Amino acid sequence: MMELDANAALTDTELTDTNTAENDNDEMQVDEYDDELAEEVLMIDNVMLASLSAIEEVTEKALLEDAIIELDALIELIEVDMQGFTCEAEKRDQLLYLFYQQLGFSGDWRKWLELDSVLLHKVISTRNGVPLSLGTVFMYFAEHFEVDVTGILFPGQFVLRFGSKDDGKYVDPADGQELDHHKLQVLLRGIEGNHALLSDDDLLEATNEMHYLRLLQVLKAALIRDEHFSYALRSIDLILELEPDEPYEIRDRGFLLQQLDCKKLASEDFSYFIEQCPDDPITRVLKAQVEELAAANDTIH
Repeated sequence: MMELDANAALTDTELTDTNTAENDNDEMQVDEYDDELAEEVLMIDNVMLASLSAIEEVTEKALLEDAIIELDALIELIEVDMQGFTCEAEKRDQLLYLFYQQLGFSGDWRKWLELDSVLLHKVISTRNGVPLSLGTVFMYFAEHFEVDVTGILFPGQFVLRFGSKDDGKYVDPADGQELDHHKLQVLLRGIEGNHALLSDDDLLEATNEMHYLRLLQVLKAALIRDEHFSYALRSIDLILELEPDEPYEIRDRGFLLQQLDCKKLASEDFSYFIEQCPDDPITRVLKAQVEELAAANDTIH
């Protein structure tokens, strides 16, 4: 299952706190919506802190401080067991063991459609998530214990790599198990079809900005699936801080604005996508949408 399909509803508890406020404030949020884009490229120093801050902004929940406290408490639980290892391979294997076996972090594919498996503060609490969220938490631990690890943006999934590109060890963040060339090939074919062949392009190293962006995209998909459009709109605003001219994100923003009955802005976003991607199969549909939105606007006035 592709990670970007990890979409689900907010938990019942969160819905109790947020649905009423969201519905009451949708009109206000649209009125306050600002289309001004960041002029400078956003630089991410720490993916965990940036992502938790983003989730805090999107959900309007104060969660960053408590999540970091909980993370540091988990690190303290295994601090002693990480001492005395100097060889990089030994440190790697020990941290993998402690993270997945002693602390019990895991990825249950049956929960990959649940939003709690995407939201980092929930993953830290429940110790269950999708590969991307689990990999993000693991890399936070690895940085603390000075274990060299790289995030890999494998098609449809996040993968961890220890060591260099030529002789590195690839690990599935869902369970901490090694992914040899054959397993990576099988994983790729499950996503792209039986004729897909593993190449270097499939093992793209993630910069902090790329890692953060993937997290935002997964969050956006989860919120859209559950029709939390104003929350998803905030996610796209954050994505566009990194990719201000990305036509597919602007197209998705148009869909969200349309759902929030902001027809003029939706039409502008659809028109931008049509101009930038004239050969995309959905362009014909969007042209009809623009015409319908224009007709509706004329009728209202």
